[in-house]
Amino acid sequence: MSADRLALGPLAGTLGKVAVPARMRTTMLRRSLREHPGPAVAGLAGLLAAAWLIRYALRGDQHTLALLVGAWVLGWIVLPLLLGGGRGRVHPAHLRLEPIGGFPAAIGLLAASAIGIGPAVSLVALAALPVHAARHGLVAVLVTACGAVLLWLLGLIGSAIALEVVGHAGGPVGALLTGIFTGTAMGVAGSLWAVFPWVSVLLVRAPDEVVRAMAYVPSGWPISAVTGSPERGVRVMATLAGIVVLCAAAYIVLVRRVITAGVPFRPRRTTAVPLSRRADRESAALRRAGVAAPAGAGRGWGGWLSPATRAVVAREMRAWMRHPLRLQYLAFAVVYGALLAGLPLLSDVDLLLPWAGPLAVLGAAAMSAGLIGLDGTALWLPLTTPGGERAEVRGRALTWLVLVTPIGVLLSVAGVILAPDVDPLAALSTLPALLGAGASVPVWVSLLRVRPAVDPRHPTSADNPTDIVNVLVATGGGLLAAAPVLALLVWGPPGVAPLLPLVGLLCGAAAWWGGSWLADDRLAQRGTEVLAAAGQRSRPPETVIPLKMDAEWYRENRATAWALGLLTVGWIPVIPQGVMALAFGLDSGWIVAGHLEGGARTAVGLGMVALGVAMLLAGLVLWDRRPQPGGSPRARPVPGKTG
Repeated sequence: MSADRLALGPLAGTLGKVAVPARMRTTMLRRSLREHPGPAVAGLAGLLAAAWLIRYALRGDQHTLALLVGAWVLGWIVLPLLLGGGRGRVHPAHLRLEPIGGFPAAIGLLAASAIGIGPAVSLVALAALPVHAARHGLVAVLVTACGAVLLWLLGLIGSAIALEVVGHAGGPVGALLTGIFTGTAMGVAGSLWAVFPWVSVLLVRAPDEVVRAMAYVPSGWPISAVTGSPERGVRVMATLAGIVVLCAAAYIVLVRRVITAGVPFRPRRTTAVPLSRRADRESAALRRAGVAAPAGAGRGWGGWLSPATRAVVAREMRAWMRHPLRLQYLAFAVVYGALLAGLPLLSDVDLLLPWAGPLAVLGAAAMSAGLIGLDGTALWLPLTTPGGERAEVRGRALTWLVLVTPIGVLLSVAGVILAPDVDPLAALSTLPALLGAGASVPVWVSLLRVRPAVDPRHPTSADNPTDIVNVLVATGGGLLAAAPVLALLVWGPPGVAPLLPLVGLLCGAAAWWGGSWLADDRLAQRGTEVLAAAGQRSRPPETVIPLKMDAEWYRENRATAWALGLLTVGWIPVIPQGVMALAFGLDSGWIVAGHLEGGARTAVGLGMVALGVAMLLAGLVLWDRRPQPGGSPRARPVPGKTG
């Protein structure tokens, strides 16, 4: 009896250590469900999608089902990176002070990751595989059920690795991967109208090229294992199990590294560089970027810049090349613009290809509307330097222009080459207008609405200070700068076409001057207020929105309720009633402009767009003025006093 106890003692101790992360995750999940209804709503939506997938598995195509299952597992890995899903998880760094080894810690962390709404919904969705295999007999159901469990484990481990390596990486690789992921997701979501026809064909029967490609995708192996020869079935299932084992081994190594070193990967050691050599390197980098170094003030167009502005340009160049969030923003803009212009080719629409550059520039401007929040208290430098406010604004705007202009030009030229039959005049004419507005307006917006990062020294992809208001204002500035070019193109006389590039240049110059002037005035007049906001380390609590009608909550949060209503309904006049009717000529019965012709149709469509934009702006204003969760209204400036 004592020998049994001695034998079970180490095992019980190990199991107790493994259960620690699971208990932590259970407590965190229970508290989050009490405070925020968002996960429950997302879980309900996921269950509806899983039910549709199981329904499709009853009579749907085998290869399309495998593709949908693969997309589900990939989304399980990627979506937490996009939605900040790592905030409610137990990470290896949380166990550094616990007396637990690497292997038990990895098992416990995976067990903790399996506790939640997402893993449960994913397990229900993957049940579509054995449901589809039921037509082949009981053995097929058992084999595909094992395959579904392996795919579930693959998604569970892959999500844990992605959140630890990519979502919390401070290096350029993690930032670029996160930017590519987010740009791909947003680009596909913005081109659903072009993807839907291809998806409708795929749901009926997968094309031959898709069938051939699915032979190399793990999500198709459980079904192919029961529809092909037994030898092939054993081979593909063993391969799938081997992939899961390799991923689990990689996660164990990752957990051990984090527990011992505190980071997933040790940073590369760099040797000290003499100041003279470092200055030579920075001067060479500035010359390659088109900005003269201070020692060569008389050479190149950089000689027209003040020394303070050149110093800001040098600093910003270095920050853009090394800061993870800035690299993420650039990657997002490139992928987002390319997909918005290129995905319509799935529906044989090449009209948007020349617009890849302008769309990427617009995305880069939107993502740059919160960069001041990344600087923290370093803003005291321009405030204490003579002429530092003007140099700070000009240097930031100029650096953005130097970085983004080649991206916009290259994507536009590529679109023109790929679509030689499309007139690129409109896209090329609006490009300078968007560049001028994108360089200066986001600087002003970032100073106007500072959203600080929690830790600007070690930012991660989940610590994005840009909010939706900043994004919409920066995007609106670019659209406003391009509006004269588009208006002349649509309503101008026939002979005005050769003047459109000049109009675009003038609009870009005007937007540059206007945004720079606003940013200069903001930083000069409210510099201390901006510095105080950027130095904050705590964010205000989120507004809790009830899922059922609550009259008392409505009376106390009337502005919040109206804001949610306007932000939800305001898209109806903009998209279906306005843009879809004007750009695509839809004539559905419920679209008002579809019942009219000629100028009346255009006027009603533009009026709908204006109405929707007004509703959205009013919703944003009300949302910004909503009361805090404690019931006290948001602090407003006192008339007659300045910050």
